Amino acid sequence: MNEPLNVLIIEDSEEDTMLLLHELRCSGFNPIWERVQTDKELRIALNSRTWDVIISDYRLPGFNASAALEIAKQSQKDIPFILVSGTIGEVLAVEMMKAGANDYVMKDNLNRLPEAVRRELRDAQVRAERKQAQKLLRTLASNIPGMIYTFVQYSDGSTAFDYVSFGCLDLLELTPDQILENASLCFEQIHLDDRPGYYAAGKESAQTLKPFSHEWRLVTPSGKLKWVQASARPECRENEEIVWYGVLLDVSERQAALRDRKQAQELIIHNALHDPLTDLPNRTLLVERLELSINRAKRLETYRYAVLFLDLDRFKLINDSLGHLAGDELLRNTAHKLKTHLRDVDLVARIGGDEFVILLEDIPDIKKAIQVTERILADFQTPLILNDAEIVISISIGIVLGTNSYSQASDLLRDADIAMYRAKAQKANSYKIFDVRMHTQAVNRLTLETDIRKAIEREEFIIYYQPIVDILDYAYGKQSAGRLIGFEALLRWQHPTRGLVLPDEFVSIAEETGLIVQIDRWMLYKACQQLANWKTKFATRFPIKISINLSAQDIRQGSLIEDIDQILAQTNLEGDCITLEITESMLIENISNTIDLLSQLKSKKIQISIDDFGTGYSSLNYLHLLPADNLKIDRSFVSQMQQGNRNYQVVNTIIALSNQLGLAVVAEGIETPQQLQWLQQLGCELGQGYLFSKPLSHQAAEALLTSKTLYLCSDYCS
Repeated sequence: MNEPLNVLIIEDSEEDTMLLLHELRCSGFNPIWERVQTDKELRIALNSRTWDVIISDYRLPGFNASAALEIAKQSQKDIPFILVSGTIGEVLAVEMMKAGANDYVMKDNLNRLPEAVRRELRDAQVRAERKQAQKLLRTLASNIPGMIYTFVQYSDGSTAFDYVSFGCLDLLELTPDQILENASLCFEQIHLDDRPGYYAAGKESAQTLKPFSHEWRLVTPSGKLKWVQASARPECRENEEIVWYGVLLDVSERQAALRDRKQAQELIIHNALHDPLTDLPNRTLLVERLELSINRAKRLETYRYAVLFLDLDRFKLINDSLGHLAGDELLRNTAHKLKTHLRDVDLVARIGGDEFVILLEDIPDIKKAIQVTERILADFQTPLILNDAEIVISISIGIVLGTNSYSQASDLLRDADIAMYRAKAQKANSYKIFDVRMHTQAVNRLTLETDIRKAIEREEFIIYYQPIVDILDYAYGKQSAGRLIGFEALLRWQHPTRGLVLPDEFVSIAEETGLIVQIDRWMLYKACQQLANWKTKFATRFPIKISINLSAQDIRQGSLIEDIDQILAQTNLEGDCITLEITESMLIENISNTIDLLSQLKSKKIQISIDDFGTGYSSLNYLHLLPADNLKIDRSFVSQMQQGNRNYQVVNTIIALSNQLGLAVVAEGIETPQQLQWLQQLGCELGQGYLFSKPLSHQAAEALLTSKTLYLCSDYCS
C-alpha cells in the first residue's frame, strides 16, 4: 500500500516535476501534488490545503527558492522545505540550510529524495509531539500552586535556571525573565539563617544525585516573609551537567500547604515520569529502572534481566491514511496489549513516537524473554478495528539479555535498538537477539588502531607501484600508446601475523585517529626516495613521475608545504617529478584555503590530480578555479561502461569537461581491451589498471624499468 503524500512543488519545468514524482512513486509514495511557479501561486496554494512537504527548485523565472522559503516561513506552517536543484553550489546550499531549509538534493541524485522526505516527515512529527508536550506542561504549570523550574549546574560550577513557570510572580515577586537572566535574585531572598542548610542540601543532592527536598524561609522584595519548600529530581547529563526538575511551593499556611504540596508533587512527578498519551513510564523512569537492574546484576550473580526494544512497522502509514487520532488510539491500544503480557515486577515504557521498551526483571535465562516476545508477536497478529477499518499491525523487536557486563542504561538501549533494526531489516513481525560478538568488533577495531601505531613505529608499511600509461596516441597510429609515463604509489601493510593487508581495512581508522598524517609523510618520503633511486639507475627511462595520494587530514595540516619541501630536498628531486592526488570530496571542505594550498604546490611545479572525480560532491562550480593538472575517472565508472549507457556518458562528459579546461584525463581500473578501446575513442589520454599491470612491488617495478620496452599495451592495442 503506497503512502499518501501531499506535496507542493515549486518548479518551472514540467519534465523535472514528473521526474520528482516518478522517484517518489517508485519509493512507495502516492503523491497528491500541485505545481506552482510564482510567489502569488505559492501563497494561494499554502492556504488551499494541508501540505506534508514542499519541494522547490532553486531558480525559476522571476522567482527563487530563497523567496519561496521566506513565504513558507511567514505562513507559520511547519512544512518541511526540501531544495532540489541541479545548478546550486555548495555555498548557496549551506545558506539555504541556514535560512531554514530542511535538506537539499541534487537533481542528478534524485534517489536521495524519498529518504530525505521520509526523514523530514518523521522530524516534523517529532516537533509536533514536542510542541504538544510543551503546551501540556504549560497547562499543568498554570494549575499548580507555586513555581515549576528546571535548574542547571554546569560542569564549570556555574548555575542557572533553564525554565521557570509563571508561578514565580506570586511566590517570589519576580518575573520568569528576571530569574532566567539572573538566578542570584532567588538566592538573595533566602533568609540569612537558612542559607547554610539550603546550600548543604543542594551540595548533597549534586554529589549523590538523590532528590532535593528542603524547606526554608525567604524574604520577598516587598518584605514578606514566607516558608517555601522545594522538591526536585536531579539528572546527570553526558556532558557532566546536573539538572534538577522541580517545584517550589509556598508552605506558609502549613495545613493547607501540606495538602497542596502533596498533590502538586504527585502530579509533577507522575507527569515528569510518564507519557501523557499512554500513561506508560517514559524514558526518564525507564532509565532509572534500568540502572537499578544494572546495579542489582552486579551484586547478585544469579540475577538476570532482559530489555526488549519494540517498534511498530509502518506506523507512519496508519497516521497518514487513518489520521493522527487513529494513530494515537493505536498507541494506546499497543500500550494496553503489552501490559497484558507482563508481570507486576516488569515494566513497559514508551520512549517516543512508536517506540516501546520492555524491562523483564529477574528471569531465568534468554528463553523467558523469547517466550514473552513470541507471545507479543502472536498477539499483534489479531486484527484491530480503527476508524471502522480492520488492520493488522506488525512489530519489530530487539532483545538484549542484561548481564553484569553492562554499566549504563544507554548501552542497553543502544544494543537493543541495534537488534531491533536488524529484525526490521530481516522481515516484518520478527525479533532479533543482540549478538554480544558485536562488542568484539569494537574491541577488534581498538586492537587494529593499536596495531597501526605499532606498524608506524616498526615500519611495517610498504609501497606498491601501479604503472600509469599513455593510451591515446595509439588511436592515432603513433607508437607511444601504452608507454609507461609513471607510477601511482599504493600503500600496503605487511602485518606480522595477517600478511599483506589492503588499505580498505585500515585507512578509515587511520584517518579517524589522525595517524594517516604520519603514514602519508612516510609514504611521500619513501616514494620520492624510490623515484630518486630509479632516476639514478635508469636515467634513460626518465622523465617518469610518481603519483602519491593525500588525505583530508594532510590538507588540514599547516606544515604540509614545509614537509613536502623538506622531503624533496632530502631526496634531491624537483617538484615536477611528483603528482599529488586529492579526492574530489576533499576539495569543497574549505574551497578558498584549498585553492590557496594547491596554488602554492603548483608554484613548486608539483602536479595536482583530482582523484575519484564524479563520485563526490559536485565541485564543478570551483573546478575552473582549481590549479589542477589531471582528472582521474573513478574505476566505478570505467568498470561498468557499456556503449551509450549512463556510465559511458559520465566518462564522456568528464573527458569533454577536461578538454575544455585544459586538463589531462587518467582512467582508473581498465581491465578489458573493450574498455580501453572506448576510452581511446572518447579521447582519454592516460590509464592504469589490470589490463596493463597489477600494482607491483618495487622489485617488480624495477624489473619493468630494466626491460627493453616500456610499452605495456602492445598486446591489446590492435
